Formats: sequence, structure tokens, C-alpha cells
Amino acid sequence: MNKTLLNTELQDFITTHINSNIHTLILKGSPFEGIDIKEIIGQIEAKKKCELKLKTWFKTPGIYYPNKLNIEQTSSETAAQLKSELLQGQSIVDLTGGFGVDSYYFSKQFKTVVHCEMNTELAEIAAHNFKVLGITNIESQCIDGIEFLKSHQQNFDWMYVDPSRRDSQKNKKFLIEDCSPNVKTFQGLFLKYATNVLIKMSPMLDISVGLEALKHVKNIYVIAVKNEVKELLFHQKKGFDGMAIVHTLNTNPRGDEQFSFELNQEETAEARYSQPKQYLYEPNAAVMKSGAFQLISEKFKLNKLDTHTHLYTSDERLENFPGKIYEISNAHPYQKKPLKKMIGGLKANVKTRNFSEKIETLKKLFKLNDGGDLYLFFTTSKNKKLVIECRLATF
Repeated sequence: MNKTLLNTELQDFITTHINSNIHTLILKGSPFEGIDIKEIIGQIEAKKKCELKLKTWFKTPGIYYPNKLNIEQTSSETAAQLKSELLQGQSIVDLTGGFGVDSYYFSKQFKTVVHCEMNTELAEIAAHNFKVLGITNIESQCIDGIEFLKSHQQNFDWMYVDPSRRDSQKNKKFLIEDCSPNVKTFQGLFLKYATNVLIKMSPMLDISVGLEALKHVKNIYVIAVKNEVKELLFHQKKGFDGMAIVHTLNTNPRGDEQFSFELNQEETAEARYSQPKQYLYEPNAAVMKSGAFQLISEKFKLNKLDTHTHLYTSDERLENFPGKIYEISNAHPYQKKPLKKMIGGLKANVKTRNFSEKIETLKKLFKLNDGGDLYLFFTTSKNKKLVIECRLATF
């Protein structure tokens, strides 16, 4: 960590050139004696990545930034805040602290937070930034989280673990046992020193795989931000031996959408099926990730279009559905020649669900242009291919 980069003139330069052309700056070289232009560029690029993802850091003077890869890998501020609000207690240890975004938000929920980070420079950066942000209840530890547990043997109300999903060559890893730390191996150690453990998994991981690897799972949280799944979290509680509850949350400007269920409810749920009616329902990304496909039909008394088509329909419009609701104007059999006459050249938002052709192929085939308020769903209902014309339902 080069603290010279925190000098007022350098900080002003970084702020002034946040939107400047990087290649032009490199060619001009460093305007500051003893400071390599590459270090300045590194701060500019990393700060720029925080403009939308980490607004608190971006707008706070005196923040020191790690390399941009660390920023890419850290939780978004929105996701970190949502996650922290799930927890409560007196103490928490963040075993894989990184840049410190999660620890920052944990500090608002807990009396004491221990932030563990084995990378010396990143640990120093996080500790500096906590002071700049006015946070006084985070204890920074430059140590591997597993070694911290073994050497300090402290007990905590909560423990948070976000295993690294990259190897030493920065290649992405997806299997639980390939991530570091291997939570499958160390879960006994975690529960020895914490009453509750929250483990962040890859959003790509199948929930059933996580459940197979982990014991004492009480809650599973699927968090989406603007309909993109950002967090898949497994809550282990010491001694718990019941049925896990899945909680889905999709936060967006229109308002938060929440849906929760016990895992065995999906296993026993029975869906009803029909052709499209007046309204079409598209579950949000968090619900889709949860796999509650039968339960959505049963819970909301909606008809499913097909076994593998996770779209639903009804004659009367529902309220508080966890997803988007469309009003259907037409449903056409998928017959290319007649369809070219009916929808060819239209301006529309094209979507596919349980359909063999890809969106780009369909747009080219029917000469469809992006945009407008019309939605075209190419899908399957009752084993027959359909094209559903619809628009977002107004409330």
C-alpha cells in the first residue's frame, strides 16, 4: 500500500480524471515525482468500478483501492446490505474479509466484527478504509481465517465465509471442494466456534449440491438485485436437524419481491396446466434459482404452461406475485410462414422459455427489432410450440 497515493493533490488528480482515457494518461506519464503512472491508473480504474457497485466507497474522500480484480470479486454494496440485515447478534467473524464491504455492513448489525484477510496489502487497505469510513467496531486481522480460528479459539454468534472461487492462476472454480477454504472439510471447525455460520456459494451452484455438502442447514437465501442472482447463501445453525427453508428476495426500483418455502413443499406440490389465458406470469430470477416451479402453481393457484415451461397463466390478475405480470393479446401456433406475416418486422422484446431456437436466430428469422412495449414469448404449452404476444400489466 503506497500511502503517497493518499496525498491531497494525487487524490484530486484521481477524482478529476475518473472518466479520462486511460491510454492517453499512460502516454502522458506521471505528473508526480516518484509515483509511477501505473499506480495512479490502478487507483483510477478500481475507483471507477466502484461508481455504481460501491457508491459509499466511491463518494468518500481518502479511500484507497486495491487492484480492480479485487473490486470485481467483492460483494456489491446492495447485496452486502441485504445480507447483513438477515443477521443479528453481538459478534461476527468474517473469515474471508477481502476488501471489507461485507464487514462494513456487518458492523452496523453487530457490536464487534473480526475481519480476517491473509493478503497483507489487502488487509492493510481494508483497515485503512474502515477508519476513513468512520467504523470503529471492526478488528482487522492479517491472517488466514482458518488459522485465526485455530489460534484464537474465540466463540462468535455468527461466522461468515465467502470461499475464493479462483485458483492461484486466477482461473474460476465451481466445485465446492476446489474453493478455498473448502467449507465441506472445515464446517465442523466453523460450528465449533460459531452458533451460526453463513456460507456464500457461487450463484451457479445447484442448491441440492450445497445441501448435500453441508450439514445443519436451517435457511437458504437466494438474493437477486434487479432480477440478477447475486448471492446464494447457506445458513448453518449448530445442532439444527430440521427442514431447510428457502427464502428468495429480488430487489428492484418497483419494490422488493419475497417468497419463502420449506424444501419439502416443492417436493409434494402439484401444478395445474393449461394453454395461455388472459395473464402471463414470469417468476423473478431468485424464484427461478430456488426451483419452486410446482409450488408457484399451487401456492398462487396459477396454471403452468408445460412441465418444463416455467411460465404461468390465469384469467384474473394476481397481486404481489414474485415476478413480472403480462397481459396477453394473442397466442399463435409456431408456424413460420403465417408468423412472418403476423409478427414479421415488429419492434419487440423477445424471450424464450422451453424453446429450441435461440433468441438471435428468431430475431433474424422474423426480422424483429429490439425495444418497445411489446413482448414476444417463444415457448411451449401442452407440448406445442407457441408465440405469446403480451405487454406488462399496469396496476
